[in-house]
Amino acid sequence: MTSLTDLDLLARLVAFDTTSATRNPTRPLGDFVCEYLEHPGIRVERFDCGDGQENLWFETGPEGTGDGAGLLLCGHVDVVPATEPEWTGDPFTLRVEGDRAIGRGACDMKAFDAIAINVLRAAAAAGGLEAPLAVLLTCNEEIGTVGAGRFAEQWGERPIPHRTIVGEPTSERAVQGHKGHLSLSIEVGGRGCHTGFPDQGVNAVERAIPVLQALRDLREEMVGERTPSSVLFAETPFPVLTMATIDAGSAINVMPDRCTLRVGARLLPGQTGATFLSRLATAIEAAGVAVEVREGFQHPVPAGEMPLAEDACLITATNDTPSYAIDPSSPFLAEVRSISDDVDGRGVNFGTDAGRLVPLGCRSVIWGPGDISVAHRPDEWISVEEMTRYRGRLERLVR
Repeated sequence: MTSLTDLDLLARLVAFDTTSATRNPTRPLGDFVCEYLEHPGIRVERFDCGDGQENLWFETGPEGTGDGAGLLLCGHVDVVPATEPEWTGDPFTLRVEGDRAIGRGACDMKAFDAIAINVLRAAAAAGGLEAPLAVLLTCNEEIGTVGAGRFAEQWGERPIPHRTIVGEPTSERAVQGHKGHLSLSIEVGGRGCHTGFPDQGVNAVERAIPVLQALRDLREEMVGERTPSSVLFAETPFPVLTMATIDAGSAINVMPDRCTLRVGARLLPGQTGATFLSRLATAIEAAGVAVEVREGFQHPVPAGEMPLAEDACLITATNDTPSYAIDPSSPFLAEVRSISDDVDGRGVNFGTDAGRLVPLGCRSVIWGPGDISVAHRPDEWISVEEMTRYRGRLERLVR
């Protein structure tokens, strides 16, 4: 296939609707990228994740020897929904207005993907690499870095470059780390009845009130907490707890037999989901509510499909994006900062694939083009000039 400019390749990638919240498949995009990177010097692996989702691995240069040498460029290919009425054009048709390339995923993070793909293609054509150069394209990042977690299992014990760039939009700041995001479901049981006879039932919403109070008190307690990694997060140096949604009841004249709370916890590097789950259960029990924590990470059973005892309070961890931080004295961090002209890219409050790759030995710097403040919004865009500047800097890092 003929070589494309970074902007033209970005347009091709944006044209694939890879919205992960609606389980849109990424395989058609993968087919295109595999065809585009078809070259005798590029090794390709496709890792099936079910439902048309896949992780993609492309590598050139010598094969890894187990010492972690080389460079890995990691980006996700899925995007958030583009259903907002404020879009001024088709979200999946890239359009350029002045310096802005506009389209869903243009900033987060298909611009980085396009640049990384073209850098790999150019390196394979030129040859002469002394260590592996790889590109990992993950699926389902936007619904909890699920694809990268699956990749860590799929890759196994094979050699992999430890020096890793996760190209999330950081405005080219070389970022040390990010908070994690633990997603939880708290289901509180009751006993349904006709509201004309309230003594025959137990209102699950009322039973959830002390749970909500415990969550509020825990949230306020967490605001005052600091750890050594708090210095990475100047605006919010504490772990964050959010009560996001409440779902209960079926009709105005029916006593609710179940109340489900959706809760998110953004934990600091060094804090684990397992430890926080135990802390959360203790806080709710202190409010006089007996708690059961469901083991493992799974989705709660939809209401109505499984009975919930009227005295139940069941906590289910539905996903855990691990927090992450690279050692501030890391030579790789210093190298990226010297290239990016950045000396103070500390931490970001959103999750990335970096934490999922730690079990493989990857030590990531989060560094990419684009402003995160325009991601996940109507008319998402990235600066064409910034794309060009970042491409040159990434090529320097490869060299």
